[in-house]
Amino acid sequence: MLTGGVAVHTYGFSCIAVRTVMQENLPCEPHAVRYRVSCIMGMSNHNAGTSIRGQLSPQEDTVSALFSPITVKGVDFRNRVVMPPMVTLVADEQGCVTDEQIEHYARRARAGTGLIIVEATCVQKKGRIWERGLGAWSDDHIPGLTRLAKAIKEEGAVASIQLVHGGPQTSVELCGDRPGPSEVDPPRGGPRSRALRVAEMLAIQDSFAAAAVRCAAAGFEMVEIHGAHDFLLDSFLSAATNRRTDEYGGSFEKRMRMMVETCTRASRAIHDKALLCCRFSLFNKEPGEVSPYDLGALVGALEGAGVGLLHASTDGALKGCFGSAKTIGQWIKHTAQVPIVVAGGLGNPADAERAVAGGHTDFAAVGQAMMDDPEWTQHAKAALGG
Repeated sequence: MLTGGVAVHTYGFSCIAVRTVMQENLPCEPHAVRYRVSCIMGMSNHNAGTSIRGQLSPQEDTVSALFSPITVKGVDFRNRVVMPPMVTLVADEQGCVTDEQIEHYARRARAGTGLIIVEATCVQKKGRIWERGLGAWSDDHIPGLTRLAKAIKEEGAVASIQLVHGGPQTSVELCGDRPGPSEVDPPRGGPRSRALRVAEMLAIQDSFAAAAVRCAAAGFEMVEIHGAHDFLLDSFLSAATNRRTDEYGGSFEKRMRMMVETCTRASRAIHDKALLCCRFSLFNKEPGEVSPYDLGALVGALEGAGVGLLHASTDGALKGCFGSAKTIGQWIKHTAQVPIVVAGGLGNPADAERAVAGGHTDFAAVGQAMMDDPEWTQHAKAALGG
């Protein structure tokens, strides 16, 4: 007897219905949950521009949710497996790509990963976080970035790159000081941050936009703005580090302004040359600091800024959020008009499958497990029968 069944994501003009099928009393093993996919014409929803697609016969076929393809604003992903940005710190002293980095990312793409997001890449030389971290603050970086994007795409993955400014986590040794929204002690220790002037903030926004243009010119199909993990844009979002009393501080709507404006500038700069993504995190905020209403406001504002994919970094993708059983992904998907990536504790293929199949996310980001096992995607596909 067949039980279960989730609603289907039928996006844009390519319309496919997807239902979860599970045998009654079947043990909860990775192979137990599958999607039954069948072609249904003429169905669509508000997520225009996104589609689930596949090689389908007139008869119903069965595929893994994690390994089903998806298209987002014209960008085709062969599956929902994401390598999130994880620093390697093997760029050269000028922040340029090295052969070691190219092989690092190409190998994980070769294993079948759908989306590779290259590590946090600094948009300003004076916003660097690590020695030998990647940079995109100069046109001199474009040749190496071009080689990196090409290597990832040649292995069949979508090539993306994350852009960051260190803010309160900027390396004092490399940059001289630590700029941030306010003069406060950084959450991870070290010298106090220096409060940025509005003119400096606007210049940083321009640097994000210029770096995004360089990355799109280098061939990256997606650019991600890093708004998580206590770096500059996240430090504006946090009430603990943002004590400003101007239009960039105070209420949650004002604290998110720096992130939203940065995304707006980047979106306008790259236009349709690359998909824009924004990563954010709530788990590093004080309890009660962010409400479901605030989350909805942030999601809506980022979508309005031109973000076509949202990336939530969590301390547990399948954990309840806001005192409820609903996960952060489910809260986001309740209001989001665009697809989402969720990262956090999805190193077990069964959990990654469950996250996508259960409607917690559209893409599953696998970080440390993929760093430990470059062929994680290949092994997960074998385990899931995808």
